[in-house]
Amino acid sequence: MSAASDLTSSGQRADERDADAVDAHGVVEVVRSAHESRVFTLVARSGWAATGLLHMLIGGLAIALALGDRGVRADEVGAFQALAAPPIGGVLLVVVTVSLVGLGLWMISDAALNRGPRQRWTSAIASVAQGVVYLALAALPMVILFGGSFPRGGVVRRIATFLLETPGGAFLLVMLGAGVMMSGVYFVLKGIMRRFSWELRPLPPRRGRAVRAAGVIGYIARGVAFVLLGLLIVVEALESDATGITGLDGTFTAVRDVFLGPVMLGLIGVGLAVYGVYGFARARLSRI
Repeated sequence: MSAASDLTSSGQRADERDADAVDAHGVVEVVRSAHESRVFTLVARSGWAATGLLHMLIGGLAIALALGDRGVRADEVGAFQALAAPPIGGVLLVVVTVSLVGLGLWMISDAALNRGPRQRWTSAIASVAQGVVYLALAALPMVILFGGSFPRGGVVRRIATFLLETPGGAFLLVMLGAGVMMSGVYFVLKGIMRRFSWELRPLPPRRGRAVRAAGVIGYIARGVAFVLLGLLIVVEALESDATGITGLDGTFTAVRDVFLGPVMLGLIGVGLAVYGVYGFARARLSRI
């Protein structure tokens, strides 16, 4: 009797495992179907256009800062605030939010289903990280749309202050700055070595040269901005002073105030605007 009961229990557990496997397979198929749908793909592509627009705005604000306009805020918040201008600013903020959320979710689902665009675990990790960044970035325009504000460097400075007042926090802040600098070096090398070509489908020679040139200039400028931001974080952390850690806008302001700073900042701004052009090209030509 006991043996029969054990067999029955084993059979029930096997049936439950089979049912769970079927359910998991069904969930994967639903996610895959959504991931490959035309609507989701179009929204993801529009996310690249949104990042292109964002970089063009940041580049323009950086150029204005280089030319002496101290009232501009040359970072993501400043770009979204510029985008929010009437009469259709609210609509644009909603569209950009949806696009960034779509791109973020697409990259995360692509990592889960296909191990990222390069189909290996390093590509999957990079896709998840980028997806999370885009989802976080999408929160900014919604906060601005509903009347919220972001004081210049407020959040970044508070985090830096907290770390500097915490045992071992200065070391963590230095490591964070070094990580940002390494990301910048990666972008510079990616631009110089044209290691972004896989992002685009094959193009006719003339158009391909133009798009690749925009990618080279854009990635180098983006990398330089990251290197400068990381360097500022490291310097301020070593000096145990969080007042200078104010994000990208603070970094651009610091660059402007050094010898030949306006020229360097203007070149960075132009490069970021060119990266924005590449973003629009990627929206149309990306391997999605």
